[in-house]
Amino acid sequence: MKLARNAQTLAEIADLVEYAFDKPQSLLNDPLFLTRYDHADAYGVRQENKLTNLVMANHFESQFFQQRLKMAGVGYVASYPEYRGKGQISNIMTELLSDLYAQGVAISQLAPFSAAFYRQFGYEFTSHQKTYRISAQAFTNLTSECNGTIKRGSWYQLKPTICSLYQKLLPGQVGTVVREAWWWERLDKYYDRRFYAVAFNDANVAKGYLIYRMQGATFVIDEFAYEDDFAVRKLLTYVKAHISSFKEIVYHGPANEILEHYFSEQQELSCTLSPYMMSRIIDIEQLFTHILLDQAKIVLEVTEDEQCPWNIGSWQLEQGTCKKVDQPGELKASIQSWSELLLGDLTLAEGLFLGKVTATKKFETEIFPKGQQRFYDYF
Repeated sequence: MKLARNAQTLAEIADLVEYAFDKPQSLLNDPLFLTRYDHADAYGVRQENKLTNLVMANHFESQFFQQRLKMAGVGYVASYPEYRGKGQISNIMTELLSDLYAQGVAISQLAPFSAAFYRQFGYEFTSHQKTYRISAQAFTNLTSECNGTIKRGSWYQLKPTICSLYQKLLPGQVGTVVREAWWWERLDKYYDRRFYAVAFNDANVAKGYLIYRMQGATFVIDEFAYEDDFAVRKLLTYVKAHISSFKEIVYHGPANEILEHYFSEQQELSCTLSPYMMSRIIDIEQLFTHILLDQAKIVLEVTEDEQCPWNIGSWQLEQGTCKKVDQPGELKASIQSWSELLLGDLTLAEGLFLGKVTATKKFETEIFPKGQQRFYDYF
């Protein structure tokens, strides 16, 4: 059930989260937790006169090519150990997804502790991280960018510029969070000693930014955002200015990042790809309505979706319209596979090869548009 907002409920939620996630301090005095709570809907189950199971969902917007869709970030999925494995979280998720659909929310995202656990609720990996580990020595062969300038400052000094750049880079991305002011502020406070730098070209126009931390012998890059090649080179030159103090630079970037191409001695860096966030489509009609396919007319079918049965069936897409029809789909997939195809980087050819998608005819080209994704957020 959806939990009421009052002091007693907040205290119960805090107790459960503290135990389930081994929090050493009371969350009732933690502003980072309270901002999440203040901007969330909480769902739970009470047994024996106490809150025993919990799911929280924050409301955001997510970029979907040129449009923005309502998105729910699910987190703090928690149960006391003696109440686990009894299907209560499943009941909560079904109720939550139904409520989100009624509110016009199109998709949901979460950071999984177990992919198998969340896959049963219709989620699938759509976001991956490319982790760079770059030795300080690698920067000695990096050509410095002498044009333009770098401005380093506090979050409050550079906030307008960084927020504006972030918004400017959103169109064409898929799944990236459209950050509201409260979320930006929370991100700044979540990490200790974060530093900020912005790259400006010779016309004094901001073209990229860097958010980073300095941890012992490691220079940690939290965000590396850029509009053009100049910004990449200028920001890397700024990182290069720090190498006398660090042995290694570590950056967890988006899967489509290409920083390795800026280093002539690539053997001095390593790149690894790992799954990050899972997504699930709550309202398939919304996504089908907003997607531009390389087909004049096509019927797509959702074969299974236990928690969101309104998605099941065949959908005819034609000239920017979408309607449910009573005929077999030319392409068929589960809601998990549709989430990968529409929100992730899975191609149609890959989906067909892996057996995640079935087709009634041969498709010679990729019909689903693929946007980039710059996802640094965590729920």
